[in-house]
Amino acid sequence: MVRSTAKPAQPSQPKSPQKSKAGVRKKRCCRAKSSRVSKLTSPCTYRYEPLQHADSIRLLALYPGDFTTPIQISLAEVRSQDNHPYEALSYTWAMEDGNCRRSSQIRCDGSKIWVTKNCELALRYLRKKDLNRVLWVDAICINQKDNKERGHQVGLMRNVYSKATGVLIWLGEASPVLGTPLPDEYSADAKTLDSDSVLVPQMTPSGTSDFKSAGQKINNDEGQKGFEVTHSVSEIFLKFFKRMAAETRFLKSIGKDPTSSPLFQELLWKVSAPYLSEFENDLYLGYRDIVVRRWWSRIWVVQEVVVAKSATLLCSRQTMNYNDFFDWYRLLCNSSLDLRTTMVLNSLDIAEHHLCAVTIAWKMDNNLGPPLFLGTLSRFRHLTASNPLDNIFGVLGLSDEIKSFIPVPDYNKTVTEVYTDVAKCFLIQSKSLDILTEAASTTLVLNHPSWVPYWSNPKVIYNPIGGVFKTARNSEAIFAVSSDNQELRVKGRMFDRIQKLQLADLRAYANKSYFEHRIKGWRASCDMGFSLPNYPTGEAVEEALWRTLCWNSDSQNRYPASEKIGESFREWYRILTSNVTVDNIERLMRTETNSFPHGALISTSPLCTTANGYLAAVPYTAEVGDCITILAGRDHPFVLRPTRDHYRLVGPCYVHGIMNGEAFPDNLDELEWFSIR
Repeated sequence: MVRSTAKPAQPSQPKSPQKSKAGVRKKRCCRAKSSRVSKLTSPCTYRYEPLQHADSIRLLALYPGDFTTPIQISLAEVRSQDNHPYEALSYTWAMEDGNCRRSSQIRCDGSKIWVTKNCELALRYLRKKDLNRVLWVDAICINQKDNKERGHQVGLMRNVYSKATGVLIWLGEASPVLGTPLPDEYSADAKTLDSDSVLVPQMTPSGTSDFKSAGQKINNDEGQKGFEVTHSVSEIFLKFFKRMAAETRFLKSIGKDPTSSPLFQELLWKVSAPYLSEFENDLYLGYRDIVVRRWWSRIWVVQEVVVAKSATLLCSRQTMNYNDFFDWYRLLCNSSLDLRTTMVLNSLDIAEHHLCAVTIAWKMDNNLGPPLFLGTLSRFRHLTASNPLDNIFGVLGLSDEIKSFIPVPDYNKTVTEVYTDVAKCFLIQSKSLDILTEAASTTLVLNHPSWVPYWSNPKVIYNPIGGVFKTARNSEAIFAVSSDNQELRVKGRMFDRIQKLQLADLRAYANKSYFEHRIKGWRASCDMGFSLPNYPTGEAVEEALWRTLCWNSDSQNRYPASEKIGESFREWYRILTSNVTVDNIERLMRTETNSFPHGALISTSPLCTTANGYLAAVPYTAEVGDCITILAGRDHPFVLRPTRDHYRLVGPCYVHGIMNGEAFPDNLDELEWFSIR
């Protein structure tokens, strides 16, 4: 059954009603009466009626029209069990410039609804000329002013996107940057490119593919003239990528290595070229235009594509299969990580965080445990949402098991209440303090417990590996949460205090800092290390220094780091302290893939010395006087800041010489309580 949420309206092709003469006269009369005030009046704002059933959603019928004509829609309530066919839109409310104001008006059942410019653009490009299109669009189909409805509909998102016939991913309009069209073999006309069936791979005697298309066979004079004009670089990239994806699929289908595709290799070379000081090219510019779009950064879109029957990327009128792009990413990850492949992966920018999150989500099943849940939330911290609550609610639809860790969505709760509920639930179910690793923050949020991760902020510090350190040996966590959820009491041992901390410009420790700033941070850390006359463990100061800089692991997360890392450190330090220019140091880092700084350095962790003469890699928010503690059940130490009657959590750290339990007491009675707020 379909129930209209305003006046009766079915999401189908509307019929033109028969008009009687009386009706015409009545309308003319109405026009005459209103002519004097027509300029002062406008349609009233659409009023949403409450949904009648727990499984109800609204669908919109997008009426046909030309691109420039006003948008008209109709809304209708449907039940999930009725299986009405529709497509679901995946997009961002904001434009690429950040404009998310609801400044665009569309007509809905005779009334008006205000939407963002990006939502309006998506509807214009999706609108058909002669047929209705039935869609689900969150900004329109959910009453955004009703927090209770919003919370309930969030719980249905997995169902909404999984039941859609397809998910349409709106990336925005094509780039205004123009480039030279591709050669004949890569740029057949639009009709050819929109159909994979015209792609005819033909294997050469050498085993490589000579990829031909029907487009090459039907090129005529008019088509050739098209090569004289310029095209958007995003269009050039998408057309090329579709052909490359078809070629790699074909190679895989006949048992050959997909990465041997000539088009795959060409894309690899052209995308990596600018990072190796070679040249920029239209394919690279188009690629970058696509991967930095805001859509990749949105937290909600992960579940929207994970549960989709099919997902299609749209940029203006160009389309591309989402799974083709994901498969290309997985090919890169699973291939030998040579220099160019590494450069391409690094160049994915925010899209890599999205693709990593999707990879995790697709691996989920109903055996989801605390570690995978925590890893999921950690990866999602790189993604954004307009409402900080959605950094939690946005992962709800990834797995049924997640519901055991996340409270029922309630947009009437504060961010701190929801984040604390999740942290407490995780502590109780996991019986571990693993969540503290995520709690380090750069800013003090008023009335927010320091032991509760603020999930909408990026992590301050990245420890390279987990589960290999044994700072607290094999002890179990001992903790309690206060009744008001403000205080976490944990048992542990006070080990040392930070005595000296030399920070460079804070920009040196940011997650996306410029290379010239990082160099200042590395130099400051090396100066700190070499200021020690000797080391408490009896090791050479140089060895303690380089092992602390990389948390005693290599770029492949192998612990402990081999002596070869020490050898590369000496060469790296020599260059760092010489008169070599910043550009030359950076070029060396990029070209020497096994060099010390390439993957081993933890750039977000400056070095300090402790009162007992140890070297420690700490969060850049640490201060002189902060305590270094070993908490029962945790594999690495933590920096705590003492206040009048409690501590504040600063973050995890690495202290060379105690990471294998050397400083943890044999007798647990020697442990003391720490109250963290």
